[in-house]
Amino acid sequence: MPIRTNRGRAAVYRRLWGWPLRSPRHLVVTGLFLLAIILFIAYVVPRLTGGSPSAQPPATTKSSTPGATPKSPTPTQGAPGVVPPAAQGGGSQPSQTLTETRQPVSENKTPAKADPAALDMALKWAEAFVTHPDDIKPEDWLNKLKAYTTDEYFGATLSKVDPKSVAQSKVRGGPAATADSYTSSVTVDIPTDVRKLRLTLVKTDNGWRVNEHTEVD
Repeated sequence: MPIRTNRGRAAVYRRLWGWPLRSPRHLVVTGLFLLAIILFIAYVVPRLTGGSPSAQPPATTKSSTPGATPKSPTPTQGAPGVVPPAAQGGGSQPSQTLTETRQPVSENKTPAKADPAALDMALKWAEAFVTHPDDIKPEDWLNKLKAYTTDEYFGATLSKVDPKSVAQSKVRGGPAATADSYTSSVTVDIPTDVRKLRLTLVKTDNGWRVNEHTEVD
């Protein structure tokens, strides 16, 4: 029989709303029923209407095409070994080589005309060297040479020379600079009565001094 009064409808509604609260079992059944309705609305209804709730836009991936040539990076200003285009054209500025370097020329490596003061010092040293009479004392002979000799060469070599072992006794000509003469070192040949004396002089704070001597034909 259909329900015709409002009281009857209210009683039916109270019975329906109160049914889940009558026992834990009713409450669990009601929860599962509601969950099924939510899942139906969330998944089934969009599929029936043509949509996809879990559809994600496809990720854009880069794929390498066989045979494709990769583009070389564009040279930028300041890259090693790359000359900027502005420096290549125009013709207003000379081209520059990045790896080209110039080494400064040492003053002592430049051949130069011998300093007259060096030649004068060489002649004084040679005259003192060949002057060794029989009665001269070795210390007196060395003291004359010491004023014309560097301290290093005098102490290491010349101080050990005995004047009696020197074969030369006279200077036979003026000093002549060799091709090995530079602005801070000079090589000089001086003829004697036996063989030439070849002297190497260096420029010190006290002027030119003999730093080495030898004999040549």
